[in-house]
Amino acid sequence: MGSKRGGFTLIELLVVIAIIAVLVGLLVPAVQKVREAANRMSCSNNMKQLGLAIHNFASTNNDSIPMLGEAQEGGHWTAFILPFIEQDAMFKALSFGSTDFATAAGLPSPDISSANRIERQMAACNTPLKTLRCPSSTAPTRIFDGSTYSPPWFANRVPCNYLGVVTGLQPHDGKPSAPRGWGRNPGVFSTAKGNWELDGMFICRPTASSRVAQGGLGSQVKISAIADGTSNTAMIAEAEPDSFLQSIAQVQENPNAGRKDHWTIGGDDFDNWEGTDWSEMGCSLAVRINYPRPTQVAGDANVAGNDGNAAWAAYEVSAGSRHSGGCNMVMGDGSVRFVRETLSPAILSALGTREGGEANTNLD
Repeated sequence: MGSKRGGFTLIELLVVIAIIAVLVGLLVPAVQKVREAANRMSCSNNMKQLGLAIHNFASTNNDSIPMLGEAQEGGHWTAFILPFIEQDAMFKALSFGSTDFATAAGLPSPDISSANRIERQMAACNTPLKTLRCPSSTAPTRIFDGSTYSPPWFANRVPCNYLGVVTGLQPHDGKPSAPRGWGRNPGVFSTAKGNWELDGMFICRPTASSRVAQGGLGSQVKISAIADGTSNTAMIAEAEPDSFLQSIAQVQENPNAGRKDHWTIGGDDFDNWEGTDWSEMGCSLAVRINYPRPTQVAGDANVAGNDGNAAWAAYEVSAGSRHSGGCNMVMGDGSVRFVRETLSPAILSALGTREGGEANTNLD
């Protein structure tokens, strides 16, 4: 008598497939949650390194933290701290002063060891640095960027996820009125202050001394003079560039004035004499965390709106991240805290000011 062959029936196979699908459905979110927790911790470690770098900078620069940027030339604070994040060779390749961070046609493969100073500047802007990128960021590694000039100048730039906190009170990067600045859109920016007058930890020096050659890399802000206390004042906050930045950055910035762009090392829009467009390397805590991208005011969804619109102006300077529910911040004492997007606007504003005299900056 022959033996009967064993096997799965169709119903049994379908049941097994269904069980596997349920298990996968349960496992994937758990894996994603673990991955995001690891990314958030790695991001926090990056920010600890930056906080330590700022304090080491201050210890060698008369207690002053770096300038937000070289307002008349274009260098950013992330360039000034390069020696303190183990990037001394890149720092020595830079030439602060009247050396551009872009060229008319861009350079596809700039060399950091070139004899040409502009090529070295652009090579630095084109070099990704792990310490300046959040692992959860979805921004491209490099973006071909055009300036506000007409015709625009270009450079391949690396997005930066960590911005200096410039203010807790001004929800835009508007320019002050003449004669202190160029001024624009008085309906939105009528009370604008110059970046050297603002209330955060990362600001510039006054226009008469805004260049590195006029006083070095240090700011007018000293750590020991933070009246609100370094543990109550935010120094660096996370931010994520515009999700459409890769497409809108390739043309002259003027039609895309509300774009949310943040760059490492240097930029070509911060070199106006009063230091415009500080959203390239700074943010405002007068704007809620993860401020939503405004509804498009033009017809093309890939083109940023006019930053004369209050919502676009706020979006451009807002902090935020790809972490769920908030973003990491470095306090003035170098500690790193995760700040919820639901934090009271009054407390968030208080975190952004260095001498506002606020009584409560409790994040818990």
